[in-house]
Amino acid sequence: MEIQKLKEIEDLINEHQREIISFHYRFVGNLADAEDLAQETFIKAYKKINTLKDHKKAKSWLYSIARNTVIDFFRKNKNKEVALSDALLESIAATTTATYQEKAINNEISKELDRCIDRLVKEDRAIVRLLYYEGFSYKEIADLLNINENTLKSRLHRARKILLEMIRTNKPLGDMALQYENGTRGY
Repeated sequence: MEIQKLKEIEDLINEHQREIISFHYRFVGNLADAEDLAQETFIKAYKKINTLKDHKKAKSWLYSIARNTVIDFFRKNKNKEVALSDALLESIAATTTATYQEKAINNEISKELDRCIDRLVKEDRAIVRLLYYEGFSYKEIADLLNINENTLKSRLHRARKILLEMIRTNKPLGDMALQYENGTRGY
């Protein structure tokens, strides 16, 4: 039994280690802390591997442990701030083949969009980040946040409407959205 547990956790680590470190990094903004939290996540996963009934849900199960681990981290370290994903947004802009000027514009737009997302209520912000930045499905997000899938869709709909209004009233984003709607911007 112990050998089987080791094999299962080894497979999970090999498949999800980078994702889990990245997940924690988005919250703590520090690679050393992110790696420590990832290690703690996998240790907890090892101890609870017998609670994983459906291996098709291993990713959601693991992210649930990761989420709880980062919550515990901030409870223990109340003076720490939650880091936002500027690094992620900047890396997306950096991977494009746009000119330097377009990269600068994209970087500014990414920062403005991140500021808008940060103004959403905590629950909606989590849904938006998990869906658009982490690539989770509705079902996975609903499982991870322990909410009904219809509730998730309702919250996402509300968050999109709020974000759209924020984007339209934000000068850099509003201009870009207008250009996009008019078909004059190549996004």
